[in-house]
Amino acid sequence: MVVENEPGLATWFASPQRSSAAEVAAAEALVAANPLATALIDAMPELVLVVDDNRQVVAANRAAVRALGADGEPLLGRRPGELVGCLHATEMHAGCGTAKACQACGAVDAMLCCLLGVAPTAEREARIMTTGAADGGALDLAVKASNITLSGRRFVILALRDIASEKRRQVLERTFFHDLLNSAGGVFTISEVLLAEDEDPAFEHELKEDLHRLSEQVIDEIRSQRQLLAAESGDLRLDCEAFSSNDVLQEVAAAYRRHQVGHDREVVVDPPPALLLVTDRTVLRRVLGNLVKNALEATPMGGSVTVGARAEGDLVEFWVHNPGVMPEEVQVQIFARSFSTKPGAGRGVGTYSVRLLTERYLRGKVSFRSEVGRGTVFRVVLPVAIDEPLARR
Repeated sequence: MVVENEPGLATWFASPQRSSAAEVAAAEALVAANPLATALIDAMPELVLVVDDNRQVVAANRAAVRALGADGEPLLGRRPGELVGCLHATEMHAGCGTAKACQACGAVDAMLCCLLGVAPTAEREARIMTTGAADGGALDLAVKASNITLSGRRFVILALRDIASEKRRQVLERTFFHDLLNSAGGVFTISEVLLAEDEDPAFEHELKEDLHRLSEQVIDEIRSQRQLLAAESGDLRLDCEAFSSNDVLQEVAAAYRRHQVGHDREVVVDPPPALLLVTDRTVLRRVLGNLVKNALEATPMGGSVTVGARAEGDLVEFWVHNPGVMPEEVQVQIFARSFSTKPGAGRGVGTYSVRLLTERYLRGKVSFRSEVGRGTVFRVVLPVAIDEPLARR
């Protein structure tokens, strides 16, 4: 529920009130007047911000100034999400901490725990979607907030540590290697059966088809990870070609009808007009494939996932629908890197990669709607043609 604390300032979560420039300057002077506090902050290897009771930065260590001050704007008076380029920091007039998605932000929660007296220290993880290019449009941070009192006034020291490499390792261990081993195990089992003598010819043919399908999945998993790493580093190049929207939908549907997640579930292609577009077919197939895979995992046995496309002027919209509904806490984090609805830390880069590939490389936009009675539909809207034959952003 949106709360309005004062005229013109509304919030979904933390207080929207902001300190004035004079109040920030006074707080900065108070911190600077304590040489022990400033020396300790500068000695910390993490990025360290000191925030006031309105979560605005009043001091920062040298590491934070170097990392966050590159845009030429002053750090003081701004909130942490505004400094790192969080997508949600500009959604509400009052800025960082007040958008609907901020309810799931570990950084905001850690600050509030200290400011509201819940605990003297708080440690959280923050998954932040950003506007940045160098970070792949996402940050994974370990956040530690600690109360400090100077001249009778309470501040919060916020230490931020980049844990993206740890999250990447967890994804490789828990998702990529898990899926790869499952597929490779299936290949091994089938090959053992094929080596046995006196197999029925019809059964042998069926086993060979399964072997081919599983081999495709192994190759696809490897290519998917390689493509994602290239996209995050900015090294992905597009190979644009002309093709029909119906062709790519049929390819994705056929691939996931044979995939293990499609067992006892149906992928239905809504009869669309054959729309001609010019973009990277492989990247688009990856985007739609990730959405179909997620939709199948959210669909009960015997259910169906529907895919389709429609013209929108000089744009084309692809959509993927499943009958399930995502809880609100999932909806606000769905495109964050390392967030997953599956159990186990570090799982889930599917929707994150969809956003990264669509918005940074295919020049499009991805969105979704999830409502009781209507299910969940993801939409990918793309230009009919990308001007540059090779795109790199």
